[in-house]
Amino acid sequence: MQPENQSSGQERRSFIEEARRGQIVAATIETIAEIGYAKASFVQIARRAGISPGLISYHFAKREALMKQVMLTVHASMDQALSARGEGAESYRAALRAIIEGFVHYCAEHPAELIAISQIAAASRDAEAARAWADDQHESTLAELEDMFREGQEHGELRTFSPRVMAVSVLAAMEAAPAELTARPDTDVAAYARELADLFDLAVRRG
Repeated sequence: MQPENQSSGQERRSFIEEARRGQIVAATIETIAEIGYAKASFVQIARRAGISPGLISYHFAKREALMKQVMLTVHASMDQALSARGEGAESYRAALRAIIEGFVHYCAEHPAELIAISQIAAASRDAEAARAWADDQHESTLAELEDMFREGQEHGELRTFSPRVMAVSVLAAMEAAPAELTARPDTDVAAYARELADLFDLAVRRG
């Protein structure tokens, strides 16, 4: 097996090791959601996972490495969920709707994950690498949205507007969804997702 502090060029981790790392990441998410990032020590995470703190240290030499893996895992899960919703979209407007509605539904279905990555991103010191990665992910998402809007305009489907301004606006509206759903747990998630998608569909469409 390959512990966290070995080089990435060495042999691929075993299935058992990947499963154990997944267990640790899941326990970390649950621990942060329950008691907060500051109190989510290896001891607390190990207690929830039913393993020893030393086993966590074997897979993640530093707390920073574990927190970054949480960010990577949640974003990969989110990307997979959004890709599944957007698969087969027949237009740029349909793709935009799938992204927005998919994100809102993901937030509603994965509250612990959203709490965990938001606290990690806002934390200091040992989460610095995780925050830097989150910033890179943010810019990457903006760039993808910009490209989608620009292509939609070039194909004559979308009206003339600044792709960057629209991308920033869409992402900001999406990122506001988790706090709204948390503050108002009785929100009709489907209606919220539909209304938000309608708003930007009207903003980008021609005529």
